[in-house]
Amino acid sequence: MSPARRGAAGADERMLRRAARDVALLIAAAVALVLGAVGVVVVLVGDAQESRTAQDASRAVWESADDVDDPAPGTWLVVAGPDGTVVTPGAPDAVRRLDPAALPDGPSEAGPDQRGFAVWTGDRPIGRVSAAYDMGPLELRERRVRVSVLVSVVLGAVGAAGVGAAVARRAVRPLGAALALQRRFVADASHELRTPLSVVLTRAQLLRRRAGPGLDSASREELDQLVADARAMADVVDDLLLAAQLEDAERPHGPVDVGVLAGQVVTSLQPLAADLGLRLRLQAPPGGGPVVVQGTATALRRALTALVDNALRHGPRGSEVVLQVLPEPAGPAPARDVCLVVTDEGPGLDPEQLGPLLERFARGTTQGDGRRFGLGLALVDEVARAHHGQLSVARAHGGGAAFTLRLPVTG
Repeated sequence: MSPARRGAAGADERMLRRAARDVALLIAAAVALVLGAVGVVVVLVGDAQESRTAQDASRAVWESADDVDDPAPGTWLVVAGPDGTVVTPGAPDAVRRLDPAALPDGPSEAGPDQRGFAVWTGDRPIGRVSAAYDMGPLELRERRVRVSVLVSVVLGAVGAAGVGAAVARRAVRPLGAALALQRRFVADASHELRTPLSVVLTRAQLLRRRAGPGLDSASREELDQLVADARAMADVVDDLLLAAQLEDAERPHGPVDVGVLAGQVVTSLQPLAADLGLRLRLQAPPGGGPVVVQGTATALRRALTALVDNALRHGPRGSEVVLQVLPEPAGPAPARDVCLVVTDEGPGLDPEQLGPLLERFARGTTQGDGRRFGLGLALVDEVARAHHGQLSVARAHGGGAAFTLRLPVTG
């Protein structure tokens, strides 16, 4: 397997692993949410049931109270009679502080110092009686239920994540094979089409040059259109090949002087500009020093070439296309970003239209002849994001469009 295919396969594998992880996390979150909701219901129902149990127990003790000496285990009586207040021997301090005369009939809400007791108060033959029921055992059981619910939610989520990961890996395996097959087909087809299309383009250009001056205007126009169509087909194939190899993990990555790179791009595209009847000019950075970014020279060169090529094809004959290298100063500190700005004098582009044009195979609606389905701007945007940069567009002064590729500068 070639290095490019190994890199693409690695990118696909990483993407599929992320997809499987996301599916597993979603399944785990859904299971945890369901178990948590069930646990909340269980706890709330349990709390209500225990509260009713405690109230029923304290009321039963109150109803059977004839003295304070022998209530049921875990309960205590406080009797306020003519001779004063009498409390069951051994009662906790919180119970001893109860004042039946100050409590309403029926169940009472425990105060801060009476937490853990359900109290029922009312008049009995022996006086006004408050029956206190120890809720400690019920609260202990309630805490155990809550811990059990929490453990169940955690274990259920972990188990669901494991099962979800296994299911997701199995589910995305056919997708991985399909992606590999698709990428291999695009790369192979692009390689196979590249040479014959180059031959067709070359022959079309030779045929146009060899056409004598006596050739009628209609035939000459057809020859010009044949050259343009062949060049467009070759560009599409180049873009497809670059798209198939864009995520190659083994591309060299290091310092790149974008000023030098911009000069190389302008030099290489001067013949195309002359052929289209346009002027192509490079505006170097002030001072002439190097402007270095960390990245891949081939990818950055292809991105700049695509931007300049796009400007040349949409500028009117006789107009000028300018590639500017503009380091952006950050106060007294060294430059932090560099902007590679490609300006044309064409029909212009609304910045709001840039988003759709960054999708692969997007079709322009107002630029040029509007016939080309391309990958150029989409690949420029991918290269920019891969280098922690950004692609933007604005209206140029006097009309036209100004595409800006912003990249972070090294150092």
